[in-house]
Amino acid sequence: MYQARNKSLLALWAILFATQNSLVAQNFQSRNQRQSNSNRAATSIRTASTTSQKTATTSVSQYMLKIYQATKTAKTEQNVSNIIRTCQQIERSNLRSRADVDYARSLIAWGLNRRGELRNDRAARLVATNMLEEAEKLDGLAAEDFKRAIEYDSRNWRTHHNYAISLAMHGQYESAINELDKAIGLEPKYANSHFNRGELYFEIGQYESAVKNYEQAIQLDAKDPQFYNSRAHSLFMLERYDESIKDYLQATQIAKDDSTFHTDLADAYQYLGRWTESAASYQAAVGADKKNARAYQNAAWLMATCPQKSVRNAELALAAAKRAIELSGRNARSVDTLAAATAATGKTRDASRLQSEAIELSEDQEEREEFAERLKIYQRGSAYKQSNAPSSRTAARDGDEAR
Repeated sequence: MYQARNKSLLALWAILFATQNSLVAQNFQSRNQRQSNSNRAATSIRTASTTSQKTATTSVSQYMLKIYQATKTAKTEQNVSNIIRTCQQIERSNLRSRADVDYARSLIAWGLNRRGELRNDRAARLVATNMLEEAEKLDGLAAEDFKRAIEYDSRNWRTHHNYAISLAMHGQYESAINELDKAIGLEPKYANSHFNRGELYFEIGQYESAVKNYEQAIQLDAKDPQFYNSRAHSLFMLERYDESIKDYLQATQIAKDDSTFHTDLADAYQYLGRWTESAASYQAAVGADKKNARAYQNAAWLMATCPQKSVRNAELALAAAKRAIELSGRNARSVDTLAAATAATGKTRDASRLQSEAIELSEDQEEREEFAERLKIYQRGSAYKQSNAPSSRTAARDGDEAR
């Protein structure tokens, strides 16, 4: 998926649904670990790696062919930078043949694109160690490399694709879509280009366009579960719930051991008030990955607040809420869930204290107001229960919060 960055890329991307008064979501696909403060967008973008430039070698000197051979073994940014520098010197030389100069320009285009990819890869590793500022600088350098590569060779669809990802990472969604249009025009059979364009359309709220792009991706590759899962998100936002559930189920059937897909399905079921199916899907999610904090948190919310008595289990809800905090730490939503589970066990005074903590942790005014309403319920000595009517809940998409 578009591999996610400026709010939360691309990656364009753990999509989750909030089942209280909001559904939250994410998805671009190579760096979906980026947080909102790293200037990332919420999507799961698929990257397109390059291979060495293939250009006709008629009349090209042996020296240029030797440089071309070096592209096959260039593994580091320094290796690639050396090739770019050498070819730039040839480009500026008055002593080289036109064939050599043209060939040098093609290798510069290859080198800039490849260096951009390497810089993005290194930025992803920096993100994993929380070195976000350094990662952002590398992303900027990568974007500049892709832009310059296009100036040297505008016919390479991979470069347009990679530049689109960089633009998306910095929240320039319309420009990113424009670059993907060019990439698809040059190579219409690359499924991830359609998928990433769908992710971007999702990001700007054009869900019908997103669905069309996911459909094109599925036509090209019907075995990728993320394509179905992302289409499900857009269909859900369009309130085409039956079609959405069908796609969520398809994703879980293709990737039976993927906890995220089971959690997305469970969240959708919970939002729709299909409580028993939601509980079963959370069980499958935890069974697939016992470190999936979102699955524990949202399952805890279901077991603590479900209006259907047969699904409620206060003690298990409390255990699951605590496990979610062990895995992901204390944040506004996780503490709010712990408060609901605590109230479900009858300890409403403790729940009130926890709910006050959740309000303090929240930085969103609407969320704080929601939490404050629940606090009043606990202060009256009662537990909170969800409504049976899905129409009372709304949907959105985010990458980092649970529920």
